[in-house]
Parts: sequence; C-alpha cells; structure tokens
Amino acid sequence: MGKKKDYRKQLEGHRRALEEHLRKIAAERSKSRPRQWLLKLWGKQVNHIQQQIEKLERRLKQ
Repeated sequence: MGKKKDYRKQLEGHRRALEEHLRKIAAERSKSRPRQWLLKLWGKQVNHIQQQIEKLERRLKQ
C-alpha cells in the first residue's frame, strides 16, 4: 500500500471518530445534568483528532 493510500485511510477513520465524538458531546449537553468531566475529556479528544486530520491533510498535499 502506498503512503498516500494509508493517509487517506487514516483520515477517513479520524473523520468518523470526530463525528462520533461530536454526536456524544451534543447528546451529553442535551441532558438536564451533563457530566462536565465527560465533556472536557471528549473536547480534548476532539482537539487532538482535529490536529491529526490537519496533519494528514498536509501530508496528502505534498
């Protein structure tokens, strides 16, 4: 497998994970008493995933 194909595959996985985390955050916020520690954890994970997506997109442009 070529590097670009690997990057595209990883990018797809990261985008799915990002969507999943954003859905979980929205669901938790809609509760009457959202668990703040979960929102904080998922928020950090979303930031990390976004950084990974940006890195992979830069690699694909090379």
